[in-house]
Amino acid sequence: MNFFDDLLNEIKSCLSSFAPKIFTSAKAWQDAGRNELVLQRDMAYELDGIGFNLVTSKQIGEDSVVLFGNDLGEIKSDTKFCRISIIQIDDVEDEQTAYNLIRKIEYAKYHYFPKGFMIRTASTSHKEIVRISKTALKDGLSFEGVGNILINKYRENSAVKAVKVIYISDDGVDYDRLAKISEKNYDITEALNHIMNNVTFDCKSCNLKAICDEIEGMKELHFRNAGMK
Repeated sequence: MNFFDDLLNEIKSCLSSFAPKIFTSAKAWQDAGRNELVLQRDMAYELDGIGFNLVTSKQIGEDSVVLFGNDLGEIKSDTKFCRISIIQIDDVEDEQTAYNLIRKIEYAKYHYFPKGFMIRTASTSHKEIVRISKTALKDGLSFEGVGNILINKYRENSAVKAVKVIYISDDGVDYDRLAKISEKNYDITEALNHIMNNVTFDCKSCNLKAICDEIEGMKELHFRNAGMK
C-alpha cells in the first residue's frame, strides 16, 4: 500500500524545520462515548483546521503522539491546527482488501469522543474544528491523552500494526501547504473509490485523471480492475 507515500514525504518536508515533542506512553484521556456539547460559556477556545489519515505499509515505529507547537493547556485563544494520523498496515497484495481497510480505518476518526474536546468534521472534506472545554483543561486535557484515544480506536482493527498521530499548533507552520496535502489525499482516496467500485472506464471525462497520471500504480490498478490489461 504505497499510494500515499509521496504525501508522507511532503509532510516530512513541511515539518522538517520544527522540533517535535514525542509521547510514547499509552496514557489516554477519558472517552465520553459520544460527542459532547461544549457550550459557549465553558469554551476556552477553538482549534480551526484540518484532520486526515494516511495509510502506509512502511515502518513508522512504535505507537506515538507527536506534537509540533503548544499543547492544549498552553494555547490561550483560537488558533490554526492540524491532525494527521499515519497508520501502518501490512503490505496487502489484494487491492480490494487494501481499499476496504482504508475505508474501515477512515471511520475510526468519527468514533472517538474525548471529554471536553468537541469535534466537528465532515466526510466530504478534511475540515476539522475542535471546541475546547475550560473544565477539561483544568482537569489536564492534552494532545497526548486525546491522541491515545484515537490510537486505541485505530488499533481495534487487527490489520493496524502501528499508529502515529501528529498534532500541529505552531503558528509558523505552512498550513496552506498542509491543506493542499490533505486535498491531494482526499483525491487519491476518491480515485481509489472510483476504481474499486467499477466506475465506467473513461479517462478523458474523469476529473480524477490527473491523480491517476501522477500516482505510481494508480493507472495500472484501474486497467486491471476494468479488465483492460
